[in-house]
Amino acid sequence: LSRAQRTLSKSLKEFNFECIGSTQTDDEQVIADSLKQFSKLISSIEEERDNMLDRAHEQILLPLEEFRKIHIGGVKENKKKYDKKTAKFCQAQERFLNMSSKKSSPAVIEADASLGMLEREYLRESLSYVLSIQEVQERIKFEFVEIILRFISDWLVFYHLGHEVAEDAKDYLSDLQLKVQKTRENFDETRQKAQELKNKYMDSKLKPESEYTKQGYLYLMEKKFTVVTWSKFYCTYKKQSKEFSMLQYNQMSGRTQQTNPETFTLASCTKKLTEFEKRYCFDVIFNERTSITYTFQALSEDDIKAWIDAMDGKESANHTLLTKHSEDSTLDEVGFAFIKKCIDLLEKRGLEEEGLYRIGGVSTKVTKLLQMGLDRKKTEKDRLSFFNDEQMGYSDILESKTIASALKQYLRNLSEPLMTFRLHHAFISAAKQDTRLQRINEVHQLVYKLPKNRLDMLDLVIRHLKTVSLKSDRNKMSVFNLGVVFGPTLLRAAEETVAAILDIKFNNVIIEILIENYDNIFKNIPSMPTSTCAGDSYM
Repeated sequence: LSRAQRTLSKSLKEFNFECIGSTQTDDEQVIADSLKQFSKLISSIEEERDNMLDRAHEQILLPLEEFRKIHIGGVKENKKKYDKKTAKFCQAQERFLNMSSKKSSPAVIEADASLGMLEREYLRESLSYVLSIQEVQERIKFEFVEIILRFISDWLVFYHLGHEVAEDAKDYLSDLQLKVQKTRENFDETRQKAQELKNKYMDSKLKPESEYTKQGYLYLMEKKFTVVTWSKFYCTYKKQSKEFSMLQYNQMSGRTQQTNPETFTLASCTKKLTEFEKRYCFDVIFNERTSITYTFQALSEDDIKAWIDAMDGKESANHTLLTKHSEDSTLDEVGFAFIKKCIDLLEKRGLEEEGLYRIGGVSTKVTKLLQMGLDRKKTEKDRLSFFNDEQMGYSDILESKTIASALKQYLRNLSEPLMTFRLHHAFISAAKQDTRLQRINEVHQLVYKLPKNRLDMLDLVIRHLKTVSLKSDRNKMSVFNLGVVFGPTLLRAAEETVAAILDIKFNNVIIEILIENYDNIFKNIPSMPTSTCAGDSYM
């Protein structure tokens, strides 16, 4: 057993993990070193076993051998003497008893005296033999047991050392178990993202090639006097030549009503307002008929998005909710007020709910909450009044998990992540620094390169996450768990690649650093390096 364990210890010591990527997280480095730590534990136990066995030879085997030679050997010698005296006495006694009655009296007296002397020698040897046996039996009670006691004591010391080693390693093993669990969760998240990327790639490769950028059925609005009808057309579009063709389709017969499609050259494409009488509508103007606006209806939200993207369409100028904004325009007062209200309500009654931010709310409720909380047509008072507990009519959308999911979704749906695409690579590089102090300092510098409104929102969110983490004994949302949840939400790459997916774990590390060092980072402006551009600094 000892030899097998030493072989295992050697194998663990020589084993090296191989991984993709040049940088590992602190947890991964600890896990990679864990096998060497296991090797040390096994070696220390086996060394003590060797010491115990070495002491056993000196303290147990040699004393037992000495006991056998001196005491048990002495009894054997006494037995030989006893046997010899017994035989001699018995022979003399037989000769004495066999003497003739005609023997003279002096001869009988001499024989009797000789027999008496032999009897005394026999009795002395027999008593010596009995006493030596008794002495050995008595010595066994203390000398032999004392020797075995020393062995048992050493044996218990050996196992006690094992217990002490286990106690000393208890914190390390518990911490290692936590790190293994964290690494498993990072793996699950990375595997899911990698699978999604693989599916997207395969879909793009398996998609049949077509001469058209986009094709499919659309409904065309046609007005005849005051009557509006919608006719179904099969439409195609070639982006390179901007050629748009349409062929009317009869839904009842299942056939086209034209032999040749009408072909036009695209001039512009504009998405309709959401207030329009039908959903998924967009206007198209062709160069051949610039005075006419064609209004088409797509089949779904995804379908209209595909048509708009294919034709480089734009949103309606009056559609403020869907207009493309600059990097920071979505972080307006409406968004800040909504996030603050969500945080206030969660911190009042949701901090101790298990799985806060990890367990998602019902999507329809989350969508409804976002629509009501971000309705820019209303004043802030009217827009956020439903958050009041008195209005129980909205209790179905005011569950903690619904509010938490809405907060996450608002941040996730920003046109650009809160910590910006521009600084993503710099943040990841900061998370890969060698020492923890270097990482904290780098992140501290980078946070203040964010635009002011993004820095303010990040401050608001991280302060709240720190508050959540302080209740982790109840809500089970440790700093690590919050990093897993908010890492991809607050920080992500502009392009989804395998390399970016493998770096997701460092997104989580950045969020952990921000939460654990909130006071230091957000309450102290760092001294910026002289090379930093003024435009990047917090103003």
